[in-house]
Amino acid sequence: MSIGRASFAALDDILNQARHLLIDFDGPICSLFAGTLTAPIADHLRGLITAEGERLPQTVKDTGNWFEILTFAASISVNLAARIESELTELECTAVATAAPTPHVNDVITACRDSARSVGVISNNSERAVRSYLTAHDLDNYIDLIAARTSCDPAILKPSPFLIEQAASKLDTPASACVVVGDSPTDIQSAQRAGALSIGYAQTASSRERLTAAGADATVLSMADLALRLRARVTDAGG
Repeated sequence: MSIGRASFAALDDILNQARHLLIDFDGPICSLFAGTLTAPIADHLRGLITAEGERLPQTVKDTGNWFEILTFAASISVNLAARIESELTELECTAVATAAPTPHVNDVITACRDSARSVGVISNNSERAVRSYLTAHDLDNYIDLIAARTSCDPAILKPSPFLIEQAASKLDTPASACVVVGDSPTDIQSAQRAGALSIGYAQTASSRERLTAAGADATVLSMADLALRLRARVTDAGG
């Protein structure tokens, strides 16, 4: 399934404005936990909190989102948040070994380079896990920067604009010259708050609806579509 002409026009307009692509890690680049059972991760992190004698609210008991668990831990103490974050980092790094690459993401990265666009990775996942994956898949030399989790402070994670602003600062460019490629509403929200453009990577129709509702400037159903339009920019420039 591909995107229509109207969507291609929106995508082309964004790419004509953007000189830097900031790609979310877990989703657009790889499925980090593709070979890992995720429910035990949330249970394990919850167990670290209850072992300290803390009672969990129902929302934290029910969630499978470990960033919500980290946020709750941070509301108790910095030390507990640091312990949860450290454990999560180890689990993410372990998951790198069985992570599944997203189809056509290498084509996107190559097309970016060929069209004189820089490529950055932004992620709520740990910087150590991101670097480990990129190195294992021979992508580290093609990525200009990484803006990812390096502390236990959940307030600077997406949907906060912090990581995008950090990436733009490293590139010495305004955020408005960047386009964020993400697969979740929080990616789109962080782009909006930073003043960056956004492309939603939607693998299903329902995901596309959520990303559009969040305010994505365009959506793609495959990274191949993004690579195709980037290639078109190279062709136009050359001829």
